Amino acid sequence: MALGIAAVPLSGSAGASSQTKLTFWFWGESDIPGITTWLNQRVALYEKANPNVKVAVVPQSNSTIITSFSLAAQGKTGPDMDTQWATLPTLQPALQGSVTPISNYVPASETKHWLNVNENSYKGQIYAMPLYLLGVPLVWNKQLFKKAGLDPNKAPTTWTAFLADCKALKAHGITPFGMGNQDGYFGAWMFAIYEKQQLNTISQLSQGVATTGAKRTALLKSLTAMYTMFQGLIKAGYVNSNVESLSLNQGWQLFPQKKAAMSFTTDGNVLAWAKTLGAQNVGVGRPPIWGTGKLASTYDATQSSDEFITSWSTNKAATAKFLAFLHTPANMMALYAETGAFPADDRFPLSRVTGTLPKLLDGLDTSGKSVWLENYIPPQIDTNADLPAGQLITSGSGTPAQAAQLWMQQIEKWQLQQPVQFQLFKKLASAS
Repeated sequence: MALGIAAVPLSGSAGASSQTKLTFWFWGESDIPGITTWLNQRVALYEKANPNVKVAVVPQSNSTIITSFSLAAQGKTGPDMDTQWATLPTLQPALQGSVTPISNYVPASETKHWLNVNENSYKGQIYAMPLYLLGVPLVWNKQLFKKAGLDPNKAPTTWTAFLADCKALKAHGITPFGMGNQDGYFGAWMFAIYEKQQLNTISQLSQGVATTGAKRTALLKSLTAMYTMFQGLIKAGYVNSNVESLSLNQGWQLFPQKKAAMSFTTDGNVLAWAKTLGAQNVGVGRPPIWGTGKLASTYDATQSSDEFITSWSTNKAATAKFLAFLHTPANMMALYAETGAFPADDRFPLSRVTGTLPKLLDGLDTSGKSVWLENYIPPQIDTNADLPAGQLITSGSGTPAQAAQLWMQQIEKWQLQQPVQFQLFKKLASAS
């Protein structure tokens, strides 16, 4: 497939005689299987068209994506461009001076085509570039539903229906829900999906973290309720018994192995699993609604991760030129063709989306307002409260009240240990 390789015209470029070396710390494989291969192919095309530029891609993992950049930022050394999860993991270091607004180097005529830039914008500046849109649907195995006497073409849309389906599946010897939480991410996803469903606005969460009194008490109460619901699933045996010993990625393998009837996953994994199970045997829909907040009706599509220019890069213009190259229509179409990921670019022709499952997923991702709540908590709170609190529940080593109280302890600890971050968060929270 021939691909265009002309980058968007930008100010600044590598000199004709000198070689520019760019280092890219990249994460994305957990979201989009195959995206690292796609990126390496783009690098090869770019280097062929720009022989004086060399781009070194250094893959990051779930456990290193935040910590590695935090260490690099302390010494102002490391990559020219980096990947972080969207919103606070990007904006917080940005306001600390570790990220250069990409809109300083990429013109508005280009960035106007990027989708979901609001997730990484502050006071009119775009700090990072989205590559793809990602939804987190409920996925179910139609064959296992049929085996349990359930309608294979009907998703459980309410919590009552979801619990009834889980009960029927378990009664037929089928594990209802397959996930992994050794790394804490199943619990973090439950927070992102179901804590959100109790909220009317994102600011309820932000203000609960940033202030004390009634707003903090309300956050404690809603977290306790969410973890009580989560504990109920574990105690009922509706989640695989080895959930605590499997990572998120390992837990996901239960679904294509037909060892679990349902899961939460990413768009890319849905399409990959459909190749194993047959697309006709895979159903997708919104997560069942449990909460009663106004945000309960929103979906959870997000750019998930983003790419940005580090403040210490000595090749900012060249870095911006390469990142903009990734968004050229030909490269965006190749991203979809090779991985099934939906490009975060309005120039991507939706007519390219073919097949029942891809169309269903794209419809979910673009069906209205979406919120991925994990984007809106400080990274330290995500690491030290969100992830371990969920592990207390899946391991049975803590109560819902203890899981929620862990949040309160870590919020207070973070405020005392990171006063600069705390003040920046309050500034961002007031703008949400």
